[in-house]
Amino acid sequence: MCHINFSLSVIQTLVNQKLVKIKNTGAGFFIELEDAK
Repeated sequence: MCHINFSLSVIQTLVNQKLVKIKNTGAGFFIELEDAK
């Protein structure tokens, strides 16, 4: 597993476009790509 750093504005844009989901794992945040349908 690797860590990738994104700017918050990029993540916010992806979330707004419903492209990703963010889960708070307690030890950090896990970003999951939405399934393209």
